Amino acid sequence: MKKVLFSISLMMLSCIVIFAQTDPKAYAKELKNAQKAVKQAQMLVDTQDGDLNQAQILVDGVMKYPEITAQPDVWNVIGSIQKKYFEAEQQKLWLKQTPDMNKMYNSLYNVYTNFFKCDSVEKKAVDKKGRPIKVKFHEPNKQFLLAHRGWLINGGAKFYTEDKDYEKALKFFAMYIESANDPMLAGDSAVIATNDTLLTQVAYYASMASRQLKYNDMVLKYTPIVKTDKEYCCYGYEFTAAAYKEMGDTVKWIAELQEGVKRFPDYNYFVGNLLEYYDTSGKYDEALKFANSMVEKDPQDAFMQYVKGYLCQNLLKYDMAIEAYKAAIAINPDYAEANANLGLVYCQLARDFGEKASYDMKSAQYKKDQETLKNYYRQAKPYYEKVRQLKPDKQELWLNGLHSIYYMLNMGPELEEIEKLMNNN
Repeated sequence: MKKVLFSISLMMLSCIVIFAQTDPKAYAKELKNAQKAVKQAQMLVDTQDGDLNQAQILVDGVMKYPEITAQPDVWNVIGSIQKKYFEAEQQKLWLKQTPDMNKMYNSLYNVYTNFFKCDSVEKKAVDKKGRPIKVKFHEPNKQFLLAHRGWLINGGAKFYTEDKDYEKALKFFAMYIESANDPMLAGDSAVIATNDTLLTQVAYYASMASRQLKYNDMVLKYTPIVKTDKEYCCYGYEFTAAAYKEMGDTVKWIAELQEGVKRFPDYNYFVGNLLEYYDTSGKYDEALKFANSMVEKDPQDAFMQYVKGYLCQNLLKYDMAIEAYKAAIAINPDYAEANANLGLVYCQLARDFGEKASYDMKSAQYKKDQETLKNYYRQAKPYYEKVRQLKPDKQELWLNGLHSIYYMLNMGPELEEIEKLMNNN
């Protein structure tokens, strides 16, 4: 019986609530009070020492009314409250006081989201007669967002480097990038990609944050922008390749690695991963096919000849590597890396031969094998010396190679000089 009475009471209460919600006069009164609350909140924001917390309470209480949220005023108030919070902390920064950096940046982010919403609503809003309302918030809000867009980068950098909060960092970097496409800012000369010198760098950091979070879809969203940057473009291809690998898309992963090798032959990530794939999968013929296809496209491209040589060298196809490196050097005699790797190939041949050479000093074969061994080092010598001439500061390209050569060829004075250099490092 008690359960029945309790159920009846609930039904009656529900009816009362529904009646209150649908009573036109009561609702109209509520709506009028809500509109007043928005105006009161705006007055608090506009007052120098207005109570922003009270303003926020006022607008929070009216967000349930669709007629209120269909007008731009409430969104402008919310954005303006956050703007005031941001400016208060920013002023502390200017005065060399201690601002709440989290509050400052989070408030700025909220300004963007609410001013964008305000602008979107303002363009659609109509008055009681169904006519478009007069646009009044667009221009001042737009100018504020444009003036402070760079602060989004600072916020992202703060959360990325100091806090290691990659989720928040990505949120700020993404807002910087995507704000340029919001109808409120789109088309302004300041945000057009060709005029925004920071866009590609921000996309790089957005990709970095996405990599940390393993948000591969976000990586793929921002790396196309990174690929257009002269300095960071190689990372655009690297991050894209890594994302495809993690997603299990082998075809796109390999295609991206191959494209990376073509564009950045000296960047070990692409060649290393491609060779590892070919090695672990046993697809050596595919590796050589890829290398040959690059050379066939442009035999006079020294870079492509170098890449073929590098692939062949790592696949222990030394004869083909020598041929490719010599082709690269014929095209560009001052190609330091090709000279260095060609010298290295001859040293590798010498070491391989040394493993099977005779070391019986009494045998006739010993003398013959020693001559063969030394001949490999003699062939390596001019290429390493050329590299030293071309790039004296890049000792990693020639120092160890020349040390082995001068030692094996019994070149005392030259060896002594090299050892001094090695001791000074």
